[in-house]
Amino acid sequence: MGGNKDRKAGAKDAKAGKRDGEKAGAKDAKAGKKTGAKAGKKEARSARKRARAGVDPAVLIAEARADAFTDEAPERAFAHFRPLAERVPAADLPIFTGQPLLMRANVRTALDALAPHLPAAVSALREPRLKEVFELPALVMALDFSAARVPVATLSAGEIDKMLAEGAPWRELMLSYLEVASHPLLGLLPRERVAAVRAGSGKLDKARDFVALPGLFAEFSGALAGKHPFPADQIDLLATLGGALVQQVRPGNAAAAVPKRTGESILRDRIAALVAERYDHLQVLAAVALGKRKADELLPALRAAVALGSNGAAAAPEDAPAEAPVGAPAEMTDG
Repeated sequence: MGGNKDRKAGAKDAKAGKRDGEKAGAKDAKAGKKTGAKAGKKEARSARKRARAGVDPAVLIAEARADAFTDEAPERAFAHFRPLAERVPAADLPIFTGQPLLMRANVRTALDALAPHLPAAVSALREPRLKEVFELPALVMALDFSAARVPVATLSAGEIDKMLAEGAPWRELMLSYLEVASHPLLGLLPRERVAAVRAGSGKLDKARDFVALPGLFAEFSGALAGKHPFPADQIDLLATLGGALVQQVRPGNAAAAVPKRTGESILRDRIAALVAERYDHLQVLAAVALGKRKADELLPALRAAVALGSNGAAAAPEDAPAEAPVGAPAEMTDG
């Protein structure tokens, strides 16, 4: 009787032990699989790092040039980059008002200036994205083709307000700085010139300020050089916004009916966003190789009206005609 009871207890213990052993084994196997996967990924990353370390930067640069799409025929460039541009989010997309051919000249100048320093940048960066940078000239020509497809139309009241809002903080900062710089104790530029920009109010006046402020920085560049904190690309952007706005805003008491933003204009703005993103990375390459200050001195701003050559001398951008009018002025309330 007691023997049967002991045998049953033994069988029960054996069954429980087997079950616990299977669970523990499964758990250990799962943990081992997870650890092995992590180790495999780490080893793969290490292998890639070792592979890159053993490759001459010149080889990586040559491979990126060979892989890059460099056809600058506008229509073919547009067809190539369009699928990529259509994936760019449209929310809060800035309205492009620049000159693509002028931007192409600045891109070429920047690429030429960066070329001798590329090996140093490639050696320092894990993912230098060289192919995207080398494609910039073709991408700008895709932008030029896309901009030409946009029907000539006035900006809507909402678009005008958005552009005014984009430039407003820089307008106030630059005005405040120039008011200090024009103080009689400093006298870097005439005080009355700055006061004239500050005077007035309303949308049209602000749009004119967007043009006047970059004009003051250019006119008194000798006196202000090295004494102000404003990036060249922000000064140029303010001028670009102002140039577009003064053609669109005028005193009036009514807003004309204008068409909604078109699909063509949204696609243009998406391609422009790609250009800006890739030019930012070009600037990163230069900053890594040279340091930010030297890189800023070497490279022109993307929308700069005058491109700087690799020796720092001013050079007129090639093939950069005057920007065509955006469209007939919209009847806007100046207030």
